Amino acid sequence: MAEEPGGEERLTTTVTLIRRAVSRPYLFMAAILLVVGAIWFIRLAVEEFLLIDRVVNVYTNDAAVQMDTFAIRPPVTAQVLDVLVNEGDLVEKGQLLFSLVQDDFRAELQQASAVAEAIAQEVQEMRQEIPLSIERAEGEVVRAQAMVETKQQSLRRAQVFLSVQQDQSKQMQREHQATIETAQAHLREQETASREALKKLQNTRQLFSDGIASQESLDAAEIAAERQQSRLEAAREQLSQAKEHFPGENPLMLRVHEQDVRRLQSEVKEQQAGLELTRNNLRQAQQLGSQRLKVLEAKHQETLARVETYRLKLAKTMVYSPGDGIIAKRAIEPGEMIEGDPSNPPVMMIHNPRQRWISAYVWESDINRVRIGNPADIWVDALQAGTLGRGKPLQGRVFRINPTTYSEVAGLPPERFFTRRERKVSVGVSIGEDAPVLRAGMLAEVLIYPREGAEAEER
Repeated sequence: MAEEPGGEERLTTTVTLIRRAVSRPYLFMAAILLVVGAIWFIRLAVEEFLLIDRVVNVYTNDAAVQMDTFAIRPPVTAQVLDVLVNEGDLVEKGQLLFSLVQDDFRAELQQASAVAEAIAQEVQEMRQEIPLSIERAEGEVVRAQAMVETKQQSLRRAQVFLSVQQDQSKQMQREHQATIETAQAHLREQETASREALKKLQNTRQLFSDGIASQESLDAAEIAAERQQSRLEAAREQLSQAKEHFPGENPLMLRVHEQDVRRLQSEVKEQQAGLELTRNNLRQAQQLGSQRLKVLEAKHQETLARVETYRLKLAKTMVYSPGDGIIAKRAIEPGEMIEGDPSNPPVMMIHNPRQRWISAYVWESDINRVRIGNPADIWVDALQAGTLGRGKPLQGRVFRINPTTYSEVAGLPPERFFTRRERKVSVGVSIGEDAPVLRAGMLAEVLIYPREGAEAEER
């Protein structure tokens, strides 16, 4: 077979070039580096998203692996009885982690239960006593009403009797007053006559002492004065008898009847006050009994709440795992005294590697292009396949967008001099279940595809 005309020349040229390259090693090395660089550049451009991917999509290298973490703190202050797990142990949800000494809590629970039972007994007794107290108070009200009616009837009878006696007495008093007035007029006449007789006796004695009147005149004047004095005494006695002798009811007896009426009126008022007091007692028995029962029931509920509190404390002495995971930290030993203060650091940490996600921070200028449901590629630094490239990415999807920026979440203090700087927003990206073993805190890079899945609504 005939050879083509130019084939021998091309073969000669190629051999010549190879001989020259072998004779000059630096040219050979440069060619090799050029080929390797071209391959590396093509790989980055095709698989590792160069500048064009970062412009079209949303990229961030401020990301890290996160997973569910349970911080176990002692719920109560007590001494550690036993610790059943160590660091690195796999635990399941509801598995007992450690237990605390229960003696103090059992004693408090028993004491509170005894108090609750005593108060419950008091409540039961009061519920039985209240109807009896109300019944007794109602009986006292009935008796008091009967006493008031009896006293009122006695008062009405006494008032009628007094009214009749007063009418009769007034008529007799008018007649008796006339007799007294007659006796008083007669007494005044006798008093006038007595004064005249005494005056005549004094004149006669003066004349006798002067020797003008005789002894017979003096004796006659003395006898006349004595007789007139006897008549005066008789008039006084007549007036006294007229005053003392009352033909009808004695005024003193009328006053006694009036005092009886006043006494009965006072007794009626007293019985009415007693009736009002019994009614108040009835109202108090109804109201205060109910109030006391409510107070006692509230106290009983308070003691029951205290019992429940001690029961919960007793239950909290057994600390169980809140979820599946691995013991990442154990800072508790048997016999140690621990405090149930939420501000204290946890005594155990449990990580759940099955619940993993990526916490990525996206610049605020790009966050408007991110939506819930956008797919994403994830490169974890620890899973790089080699020096040439990051390897095959993990598949993920945006499931959460924080409503605030990172500075607000972190609670950073305000800057003294304001500097306008772009900030970042936290975004949660899920990781597929078929992902390899990852550890919390591993650094990652995330590329979010806004146009894919953008129809998903932001929650």
